Amino acid sequence: MAHQPGRLGHFLPYLLGRQLLAVFWPAGERRVATLLIGITVGLYSLGLGYLLNHADTIPGVSLPKLLAAINTTLFATVLMADFLPTYRTVERPLPEPLPVSARLNAVTAFVLDLVSVRRAMSLLFLLVVVAVAPTFWQPLGLSLLVWLSAAALSFNMRLLLSVGRWWHPLFWLNLLCLLAAVFWLGDGLGWQLPISTNWLRLLAVAGPLLLWVVALRLVGPRFSARYMVERMTEPTESQWQNRLSPEWKLYLRKTWPALLMGVSFKLIMLVATGILLRKGDAGFMKSLFYFSFLPVISFTYVNNNLLGYCWVATTNELERLGLTPRLLTSYLRLVLPVVFVDCLLSAGVLLALFPRDQWKQLPLLPLASLPLLALGLWGSLYKAKPIRKNIDFSTMRNNASTLMNLLSIGLAAVLYLMPWWWARVALALVVTLTAVVPVRRILTNHGPTRRQLWHKLMQAQ
Repeated sequence: MAHQPGRLGHFLPYLLGRQLLAVFWPAGERRVATLLIGITVGLYSLGLGYLLNHADTIPGVSLPKLLAAINTTLFATVLMADFLPTYRTVERPLPEPLPVSARLNAVTAFVLDLVSVRRAMSLLFLLVVVAVAPTFWQPLGLSLLVWLSAAALSFNMRLLLSVGRWWHPLFWLNLLCLLAAVFWLGDGLGWQLPISTNWLRLLAVAGPLLLWVVALRLVGPRFSARYMVERMTEPTESQWQNRLSPEWKLYLRKTWPALLMGVSFKLIMLVATGILLRKGDAGFMKSLFYFSFLPVISFTYVNNNLLGYCWVATTNELERLGLTPRLLTSYLRLVLPVVFVDCLLSAGVLLALFPRDQWKQLPLLPLASLPLLALGLWGSLYKAKPIRKNIDFSTMRNNASTLMNLLSIGLAAVLYLMPWWWARVALALVVTLTAVVPVRRILTNHGPTRRQLWHKLMQAQ
């Protein structure tokens, strides 16, 4: 079939279809996880739609704050989808020799960029709420624009960074729109601001969309290999790394981007929650408090797949001696200090910024650490994934078992939300005691477990 010069035919529907299948219908346990998340989001949206249909039972002051909290959650979720848990660069969807212009590649990259689980679930949430409560189509329609605006804002900044134009005026204009969005959403949650809310809303919602068009016009032609920023291949070792033991050096060389991002996310969320609690308005941040307070992030990023990160040392040990106590002691020597630092940061922020009535949450830190260590051992031994590539902010996704990550997050949520301390202690004790199974199999050099771990670590990636 002949095409016009400079065109490649209908490539975008094909790429979009492949992206949709890869994200929403993957093979294995990730498909089940996506379906469970979708069902959960659907139930939440049905509940919110029912609540809006009975808005006469909601106090007059609470309804605007609820709608503002929806916009705030959407904006933060859609924007942070490209920065947490890892920074995602903008890459050309089609290779350089193909007859597709750089600007058309940028448009294609933006369309494919919208396809992510977190963005899709937030969009599903909005659409179901609109279907259940159609009388609120105006504020929820604004929420749809907020969803699209946050995605455009993220793409604009990452596009400029990808072509090495962080000093470009468009980059700083996007930051101005981000600042306007923060003030506008903060005003909806009760902040007192001297600036007009209408102008802030216009700049926060319409600004990124307009800047997206301008960026395609001015920066789009530079979206080619000639102008793209090259990535660093091998990290350089500092003097303090040379003083570490070989296992710590191997561990940190692989995991420092993930650990650094986890600590940054923890501190940002804890500080924001503490400030809002002191102001008497926790907002949507309170629902994420347990995730940032308890030592969950380091497990979901790294420690649920510790043997996969240290796969070279693990396979050497398996080949020479099999399953030995050295694997267990190595897991504890690496994970325990990370968990201790994690809990120390949480305790410091809680004591410094949170009201005294929240200090009763401190015993949750050691209580949650033990079962999380048990789940991390299960994941590292039975759900190991070999991490052979250099870990940076764009290749850090899905480096641990999705099932073990969901179990870790669910366990932390139950321990935080459960009102009875005796039930918390009982649950933590039961989950911790399940570690007896992998510990015994390691100490007895269990043959099937050894062969299963070997095959998982040696599989092609």
